[in-house]
Parts: sequence; structure tokens; C-alpha cells
Amino acid sequence: MSSALVTVVIPIFNQAKFVVETVDSALRQTHRNLQVVVVDDGSTDGGAELLATEFGNRIVLLQQRNGGPSSAINKGLAAADGAFIALLGGDDVCVEDRIGTQLELLHATSNDIVFSKPFLIDAEGGPLADESFPVFFDERPVQPLLRTLLLEGNFLCAPTAFMRREAVRKTGTFRPGLIQLQDYDYWLRAAASGLKLAEAGPRVVRYRRHSANLSSTRASFASTAESIPIFRSLLETGAPAELRRAFPSLFEPVANPDTPLTSFDKALFLLSHPREEIRMMGVEHLVTLAEDPVFLAKAERFGLNLTRFALTAV
Repeated sequence: MSSALVTVVIPIFNQAKFVVETVDSALRQTHRNLQVVVVDDGSTDGGAELLATEFGNRIVLLQQRNGGPSSAINKGLAAADGAFIALLGGDDVCVEDRIGTQLELLHATSNDIVFSKPFLIDAEGGPLADESFPVFFDERPVQPLLRTLLLEGNFLCAPTAFMRREAVRKTGTFRPGLIQLQDYDYWLRAAASGLKLAEAGPRVVRYRRHSANLSSTRASFASTAESIPIFRSLLETGAPAELRRAFPSLFEPVANPDTPLTSFDKALFLLSHPREEIRMMGVEHLVTLAEDPVFLAKAERFGLNLTRFALTAV
């Protein structure tokens, strides 16, 4: 088994009821070469004090004013010394061989980031049926992971993420402005940069479902709203070759797959999406194209009527 140093990054926010069990599970790994970094994101429930008393210098405990989940994870990533980095939620629990299992999985494959399906548990640690939170367990077609993420949303369990340090360097930091979809944005950016992501191996984390982390109407609205800047940014910064590989018959044909996407390419992608708010972004591109005389001349040569195309697409 590899002796590589692995850093476990655990952001916490008002999770005092769970944090001792969470951190203890990270420290009790069969893989012993560990750095456990806990970032307290401005908690007011004394969780950081509990950890300092219980674990002392066995962990790196950082505290900051409340800045949101991305800010806390970024602070942990900045303090990480490991060649590999594992994420863990402040109320979740690792199985004893989580780190060793995922470390061997990365060594045995060309993947850059791996995830597992989680065990679901309730507030008291009792088991929950997979059917109680089906997003992690629904059957999905075999296709490029980037394509599935873009069309179906996030189905990867963030507290199971295990990453090579080079993958973190390439992807960068989590976006601080995102509150609900910061993980989804990160996996999309990683996949669209050419990194290899996979859900593989046995379940290695117990993912806790309780009243404080259940979905609400407000959270649902935030998720819908955050999708728009995520998709807009991805189409601007994602590697064109990766997007073309994920959607091989969608974009205009080009000799070089690294050729930047055109506004019409982006409109085609957005208008083909199953979610209405994403298709509305495609209409924005069509409005701009309808005012571009160069594109209109090209469209006329190919017999493309933008008005009819827009009405058909939406």
C-alpha cells in the first residue's frame, strides 16, 4: 500500500453535535500518513473548541469569519500538504479504510478525481434507504461523465471526493459566490479541463441526512439561479475539445477540435438542454446572432431561419 501523505479537508459550520465523530473517523484510518485540516467557518456553537480539546495537535484547526462553504474549503486546500486530498463534510463519517481504498484506486487507474456512492445515515447515525435520496443512486446512461453532469445535474457525492494534488492545481479554487452548487461547478470545471473523474470502488463515506441539510424552497431557487453563471462560465472557459467530445454531433464541424466555440455553437448547446432556464440562455445568444450581419449572411447561405429555429428549439 502507498505511504503517500493524504490531507483530509473538513469544513465545519455549526455542526458541534457531529464534528468529534467526523474528525475521529478521519484520524482512525488504516492508512496512517494523514494530515487532517479542519476549517471552522465562523461557527457559534463551540464546535471548534470541542475539537481543540479532543484532538489537540493531531489536527490542523483553522478558524475564519463566516465566508461560506467554498471559502472554508479553499482555506483548507491552501493548508493541505498532501500529495492527495480527500474532502469530508463536517457531519459525515469515513469508513476505516476509506483513504487506503481510494488511494489504491487512484494508483491503479488514470483517474484524477474519484468518488464513491455513499451510505446514507440519519442524525443519530442510523441507516437510511438509498431510495430516500435517489440523486446518488439513479441509473444513468453510459456516456462521457461531462455530458451526464451537464444534462442531469450533480450526482457526485462531494464528501467522497478524493483528488490528486495536480488535479486541484489545475482546477483551482471553489467559487466563493456559489452557496448551493459550488461542488457541481468544481466537478464541471475539472471535467471540462480534461481531467478524468470517475465514480468507482466501494462505498467509503456515511453521508448524514438531517434537518439542517435537507432541501428547501429557498435552496432550490438558489440552485436554479446558480446554474446560469455556472453554464455561462463553462462555455467560456471549458476546453472546446472536451465539450465537443461530450457532444460529438451537436456543434458545427471543425478541423481542429480545440477551435473556440462560436456563439451559434453555444446557442445550439444551450437550446438543446432539458432545463428551461438553460434554454433561455440559448435564446439570448440567438438574439445577439440575429443582430450580427456576418452571421445572418452565413445563415442565409445555409437556409437557416433564426426565428423558426428559435421557436422550434424552445
